[in-house]
This record gives sequence, structure tokens and C-alpha cells, in this order.
Amino acid sequence: MARRDTRSSSSARGGSSSKGAATKDAGPRVGRDGKVEISCPQCAAQYRIAPDKLDTKIECADCHRVFFAKTTAGKRVAAPDYTKAYIGFGLVALVLVGGILLMNSGDKPPAKPPVQAAAKAPEFNVGSHPRTAQLIKWAQGVASDNRLVLKTHSDLQALGRMFGMTPPIDEEAVVQELQKNEASYYLRQLVCDSGALAGDAAMTADTGSAVLFVTPKSGDELWKKNTRAEIEVTFKMDGTQVLVTGFKTTLPPVRNAGKADPLAKPKFVVNQDIAKPEAATITDSAGTRTVRESKPAAVPHYGKATPEQQKMADEVVAAILQSAEPEVEGAGRIFNRALQRVQSIDERKATVPRVLNAMFEQYADVNANNLKLSQLNRSLVTLTGFAVNYQIENSSDPQKDKVARESCVRQWFAFWYKYSENFAEFFESGESFDMPAADGDQKDAPKAPAK
Repeated sequence: MARRDTRSSSSARGGSSSKGAATKDAGPRVGRDGKVEISCPQCAAQYRIAPDKLDTKIECADCHRVFFAKTTAGKRVAAPDYTKAYIGFGLVALVLVGGILLMNSGDKPPAKPPVQAAAKAPEFNVGSHPRTAQLIKWAQGVASDNRLVLKTHSDLQALGRMFGMTPPIDEEAVVQELQKNEASYYLRQLVCDSGALAGDAAMTADTGSAVLFVTPKSGDELWKKNTRAEIEVTFKMDGTQVLVTGFKTTLPPVRNAGKADPLAKPKFVVNQDIAKPEAATITDSAGTRTVRESKPAAVPHYGKATPEQQKMADEVVAAILQSAEPEVEGAGRIFNRALQRVQSIDERKATVPRVLNAMFEQYADVNANNLKLSQLNRSLVTLTGFAVNYQIENSSDPQKDKVARESCVRQWFAFWYKYSENFAEFFESGESFDMPAADGDQKDAPKAPAK
């Protein structure tokens, strides 16, 4: 396409008129529009003009070169190539720069290489921090029973208190407890390979917490493959060493359908006839510990007991109280034969409430009714497999005896508050529920206090 339209003499600066039209013999090719194509000899800009203007001087509108139109009529002028000029200028510049460098070098010592910046210290996040790595190592030590790791990465005294141990705490016993305590079950059964500190502060503070992630072992069909458990861990620092001070499961793993979770807790149905238990701290011959206690009250017959079971339960309780009479003969045989009547779970569930009801009737003066309460306590141990630390012998401090015995009665009521409707689950998980011997006086029957 033409760059410019036909130029008239008015658009050609300083041009003169030609002698007339071009001769008819040789000449440039005229296009269909009657115009001739010309090109600027300097920049190759193209124009189309009338043939009668070929002798006119033309000034290029782009580079302002003035030329006769006829010199390029019908020819295509190549765009100028400045490559050689550029190369020439480049060579001259290199020669000049080299000369200047040689002139300035003189006797000066060579320039020192630039000083490299010191390498930056590695940057950590809550998941890649060395403290996290130590906590993961501790969790793996629990799983593999690595005693060295457990002793160097644990605050064993703090863990002992978490397990309910009383001072002085045997640290070897704490390490052993890590291999059987329910709290460490998921750490032992699953695999820990990742974790994260609770926040940026835990990367520098003297104490902190983190979450450890544990996942099922390869081939373990108990848990879903894509599940994981989360274990919250607390720790303190001993220099650069992490010491675990406590842990608990905050998110259990998801088990496969039809697979029972060994730690799954039954949904307990509480006993509405007994007051809700409260925590209490007691000190007795077993040491100082926290127990659950419920305020004693009258307890009716077990609602699902048959009339025959209710009658049997009342007769058993009457025989137990009879065995506590100071002057009765064969107290041991009376006690044993009474409890031998109670065999099945349902019969036990029918009898326990009546024993508790008898305890409530003796609760007003536990010291005066110590013999009866001690026999009722012993019958409950036999019927349930649970035990409280009932002190039969009198001490030199009647008030201390009163407080301890009242606590034991309240502990029995708290036990039945939870297990009256869930007794089968508790009973089946017990270790031993041997009944008393069929014959012979019980050897540890309480004796009447000396007058």
C-alpha cells in the first residue's frame, strides 16, 4: 500500500516544473490509477505521483531528503542498514575504554573481590522448629518404649503427678506407667511423625504447648486410613532441651465401622435417686488424693427388680446387719451365706441399693454404728468389686475417724450414682469378684470395741 498520495508541485519544496509529460518510449510503469510509485533513496519511504511530476524535486516527509522523483520511479529502495556503522562505533568504544583502564592501572594493587554477605540464620515455623522435632521424638519414644528418650525428654515428676502418683514419685515407675496408662494409648498404638507448636511464643518461651499428630500404622484396620488423632502436649525448657510436663488427647481418631474403640466410653445413665457427686480431697492411710462423693439419702428398691429379687435383697441386708451384732454367734457364717444368695448381675443390682439404704440409716453416727457400716462396706466390695478405704479400727482421734468413715459412705453413693444402670460394664471389666467361703467364720470380722 502507498505511504503517500500523489504529490503536487505545491507539496514539493523548492521543486521546478518538468519539460512536460514523460516520453512514450522507455519510462516507469504507470499504475491503473495513472500514478507512478517512487521511493525516498535515504529512508525508503514510498510515494505515488502523477507521471508529469517525475522531473520534480521531492522532499521526503519522513527524513526530509530532497531528490528527483524520476531517480527512483518504479524502483523499490531497501531500508537503510546501519549494522556496519553500529559495529564500528562499538569497536571504537571498546578501544577507548581499554585505553582508559590501562592508563589508570599504573602500579595500583589489584582490586579486592567483593565481600560476600554472611549467610542468614535458618528461619523456622511452628511445624519445623527444633522444639517440635524434640516433641515428636518424645512421642516416638513412648511408642517404642525408648527409656533413654523418655528420661531425657520428660519432666517425670510432673508426669507422675498427672498420673495421680503421690510424692515421693519413683521416676522409673513413671516411665513404666507411660507404657500402660490410658492417656498414652494413642501415642503407643498410632504413629507420630508431625506436630506444631501452639504459636510463635512457644518457639522462645521457657514453657509452652504443642499439638502432636498421630496416624494409624500401615495395615491397622481398626482406624480409618485418613484419620488422625491430636495430642496436646505441655513442656518446659531446660536450656535447649524440651521436657514434657503433661499431655492429653484433644481429638481421637475415627475408627472403621464395626470396629470397637478400646478407649470408647459407655454412655452412662446416672441414678436420679442419688445426689450428683462432687470432687473432694481426702487424706487417710492411703495418702492424699481426690475422690468423688455424693450426699447420702434414702435409696429405694431397684426399679427393674422382680418382687422375688426385692424380697431377697431385704433379707440379705438384714443378715448383714445381724452379722455385725457384738454378741451374735457365727457372724462370719451368717454374712457369707447371705451374700452367697446373690449370684447374677440383676440380683446384685437389686441388692446394692438396699445396702446403701442401710448405710444411710447408720450415717447419722458413723462412729457409734462403725461395726454395721464396716459389714455393709465389706458386702459392697464383694458385690461390686469396687472398694473404698474404710477404716474399721478406731484411732485415738474420734473426729478424724468420723470424717474418714463419712467420706467412705459418700464415696459408695457416688459410685452407685454412676454405675447403677451401667453395672454390667463395670462388673465385667473387674479383676476378681470371689465370694466369701461357704463355711467358717470370717477371719477379719470386726470386733466390738473394748469397754
